Amino acid sequence: MGGGKKTNKKAVWVNVLVWIFFPIGLFRLLYRAMLSRFRMDIATKTTLLNSVLFFFMLSGYSAFVIANVAVAVHDGVYDRLLVNVIIATAIILPVFVAVFVAFSTLTSRSMLSPVRRMIKKMDEISGEDLSARLDPVDAQDELMLLTDRINSMLDDIEESFKRQRNFVSDASHELRTPISVVQGYSDLLSRWGKDDPAVLDESIQAIRAEAANMKTIVEQLLYLAKLGSFKPHSREFNLSEAITDIVEGYDVAAVKRTITLDCPPSVPVVADRSLTVELVRIITDNAIKYTNDGGSVHVGVKPIEGGGATVVVVDDGIGISAEDLPHIFDRFYRCDKVRGRSGSTGLGLAIAKSITDMMGGNIDVRSAPKVGSTFTITFPPPLRGL
Repeated sequence: MGGGKKTNKKAVWVNVLVWIFFPIGLFRLLYRAMLSRFRMDIATKTTLLNSVLFFFMLSGYSAFVIANVAVAVHDGVYDRLLVNVIIATAIILPVFVAVFVAFSTLTSRSMLSPVRRMIKKMDEISGEDLSARLDPVDAQDELMLLTDRINSMLDDIEESFKRQRNFVSDASHELRTPISVVQGYSDLLSRWGKDDPAVLDESIQAIRAEAANMKTIVEQLLYLAKLGSFKPHSREFNLSEAITDIVEGYDVAAVKRTITLDCPPSVPVVADRSLTVELVRIITDNAIKYTNDGGSVHVGVKPIEGGGATVVVVDDGIGISAEDLPHIFDRFYRCDKVRGRSGSTGLGLAIAKSITDMMGGNIDVRSAPKVGSTFTITFPPPLRGL
């Protein structure tokens, strides 16, 4: 606390002295205005300031010499002129050096003060709290660029840590149940299941099912984590062709639902093709999963005037209740008790929402129990210049 008060008092006295010598205060204002207005590297600023100081000092000395020469010529006392010049040079030269050193020191401290503030701020940043950011620098130089780069890097690091914490939290929470099931059946087998074929078969089936479930959860969690740092590779492709391939794949798989497709021959969009295919496949899988055998799923593609397109997936399945609808894109949220299905990881629609957001699109859902659901995916028009 004491050091802070001392520093504040020192700053006040410096400001008082600067404005007592008015030209220095005026020069200081002009200097700050120049720094905030024009982009200039530190080396150029230092050279410019020292050159300006040298110019004024040389001009003052030259004015002194010229004035003495004029007096000597007028009075005809050249011997006194020589003595005055020698004495003045002996006095002014050390003064000039002292002024130059003091000015250079103040200039260096002024330019490096943002660095000291940056160091102090970075000392406050830790792995437990990455929310702090460096204060912006009011100067158009390398320090401003460095501050921007560091803040951008801190944003990326904080987002990476957040994804890591979410992954660990989600994985530990979601894997706890299947691990408990596997452990329970393993204990059952070790006690008396080896001699009972029925218990042995039940345990093996349960362990296999839970192992498959854990594998799916881990793969989807890893996919979500990868999406957080993935950069889409957008290019133009025929959306109708991609959707047709997806629907034909379900026909080959002989799902017990009627899947229809309605799309024009060509609907060009600019997006990441692989992510688009994954997105539409997730929504279509979801529609098939929650549609009873013999039901129907309809997939439609429509171009948007001005660019972009929409993909609509409609099913006549069991639907989603109004209470569940706002949460279906949350990680691990399941409405299976209401919808009468099991085996879901609760990650599919979360992945779909992440992909949609990443590509700058939108996904809308309308649904009602025993009526069905309609998912509408909107692909935005390409940015200008693409």
